[in-house]
Amino acid sequence: MKKSGSKFAVISIIVTTVLSTLIGGYATLAARSADLAQIDQSLQKVVTRVNAFPSEAISAAILTIEDESLDLTLSLVTQEGDETIINESRLIYPGITDLALVRKGLAGAFTTAKPTEFRFQSASIAGGDYLVIASSLDKLNENFISNLKNLGIFTAGADALAIFFSIYFLRRHNRGLDAQALQRMQRFLGDASHELRTPLTVIKGYNEMLSKGQFTQVSDQSRAFSRVSSEIERMESLIHDLLLLAELGESKPVNFAEVDFDELVKAHLNDFQVLNTSRTVTTAIPDDCFVQGSRDHLSRLIQNCLSNILRHTPSDAPVSVSLRNVGKRAELRIEDGGPGLPDSAYGSEIKFMNRFDPSRSRESGGSGLGLSIIAAIVQEHSGELELSKSQLGGLAVTIRIPN
Repeated sequence: MKKSGSKFAVISIIVTTVLSTLIGGYATLAARSADLAQIDQSLQKVVTRVNAFPSEAISAAILTIEDESLDLTLSLVTQEGDETIINESRLIYPGITDLALVRKGLAGAFTTAKPTEFRFQSASIAGGDYLVIASSLDKLNENFISNLKNLGIFTAGADALAIFFSIYFLRRHNRGLDAQALQRMQRFLGDASHELRTPLTVIKGYNEMLSKGQFTQVSDQSRAFSRVSSEIERMESLIHDLLLLAELGESKPVNFAEVDFDELVKAHLNDFQVLNTSRTVTTAIPDDCFVQGSRDHLSRLIQNCLSNILRHTPSDAPVSVSLRNVGKRAELRIEDGGPGLPDSAYGSEIKFMNRFDPSRSRESGGSGLGLSIIAAIVQEHSGELELSKSQLGGLAVTIRIPN
């Protein structure tokens, strides 16, 4: 859980960082583009006025700069490459002596960084000379750097909030899981102690009566020893089931391999039919059904399904077992003609020590963990377990295991 929680926190931080960077980066670039567009608009106003009054180009340029209160540098570049500053601005203008660069500005606003970065646009005037209108980019760059810093602060703050909320919700989630785990453990221990207490009480009672010589008849003594032996066997079965459930509940990975599922089902069915000659057993088992899993655990799963039929159905109740490949899963369906389960039990969550029918006597030898073990093994194999009414009148257990 801690590993998955850390993974969730890291993913949250990455997603937050990416989204903050994308949104903030887009806003920062958009703001820079808007500032640049405003500079280009100022340059274009002067060029437009110069083109409108070619005979008075310099005067038109100066008047436009003054009337519009534009912070622009205006210079005259002769066709020989000589340059004269006509109007100064806050731009530390390095001058342009390269006529090719001047002509490049005739097509529109252009940025040059030699030797100082600035934006300029050119206009041709009478006599083959040029007017260069230039603007400083210092404020634009300052705003851009400031926005980048703000973006970094915003992203760091968003990441901090993501970390805080991840830790907060994960702690709440983990506390909830811990509380649920504690409740399950308490319920499990309570049910297990109750199941163990019954045979222990029987064993203790018969042991005291035998030790005090209260059974004088050989037949009574034999019956008492038989009763004690059966309770010991029941305790052994319960402890074995508890250990298996504990093993299935461990987080350590199980080495899965390809299992010939149809061969495994046929082997258990053969034993079942040999020991239950009074039952009608219908089978439909193919020869090409393989799954990925633990052979021992899958064997126990089939054994538990058939053992439940032995314990909880009449000796002559019919049984139907079918196996087939459905997509990428093997579907095992085991049906019986017994009394089935209460209607409220179908679709119920199968939990530890779950007895769907309290009237089922413990004398059947069950530990109450049969369906719990089946459910745990199915979950271990990432499968599905479905309990429904059988067409034979009893219970139908459907198990789907990935191939």
